[in-house]
Amino acid sequence: MKKAYNIGLIIMLFILTNHVFAQMEKKPMVIKNITQLEWHPKKTLPPGAMSATAVGDPTTGHYDFYGKFPANYTVPMHWHSFDCTVIIIKGSMTIKRKGLPDNIISAGGLFTLTGKMEYIAYTPVECIFLVHGESPFDITYVNPADDPRKP
Repeated sequence: MKKAYNIGLIIMLFILTNHVFAQMEKKPMVIKNITQLEWHPKKTLPPGAMSATAVGDPTTGHYDFYGKFPANYTVPMHWHSFDCTVIIIKGSMTIKRKGLPDNIISAGGLFTLTGKMEYIAYTPVECIFLVHGESPFDITYVNPADDPRKP
């Protein structure tokens, strides 16, 4: 009886594994070279910021998008409601938090943002970065007057 159960379990796992791999094959491979990106102004940030979605949809979650900030660019003190990971592709970014030393992240480096962590982002040179998030992208400015979406 135990042998029949084990054989049944093996067959079921084989069928399930084949089904999973078949489903994976139905999704097309996504390839985005940085030269092929369609850059658009990031309206939730001060003028000058650009973004290009690589995968997914930042308004619904589970996405990767590229961001581009010009030299001497600052995003005033703000926070996001979600955790995300940022990888610096070109240039560098300085993360400033109240009461803590500044953190400089250079090309090839990454940092994680914890939801509701207040910080200022500054780029001394043009900076291109990749953001990975699992939740819808949002931004809340500590000083509402800094929000470019407000009249």
